[in-house]
Amino acid sequence: MSTRRPAPAPTGPPAVPVHLLDWRDGAHFTRPERCVLCQRTTPLRSHDGEPVHKTCAETWNAANPGGIRFVSDPLKSGKGRDHA
Repeated sequence: MSTRRPAPAPTGPPAVPVHLLDWRDGAHFTRPERCVLCQRTTPLRSHDGEPVHKTCAETWNAANPGGIRFVSDPLKSGKGRDHA
């Protein structure tokens, strides 16, 4: 019987800072399809309708600085970014 050892925990912060996307709008959700980046199923869609996990999109953005493939929702007028 073989025992699997857990993967070592990452040491320190990620090599590239990740900018979090704001995908609160319901238009980002639809029927599940395979993510264009990791091939696992996701109900999320980018602004261009690509099936993609939010974390996959954030990681892609960090690896491709200056790229505009995945963007955040525009701020709604009159609403701030905090909930308090």
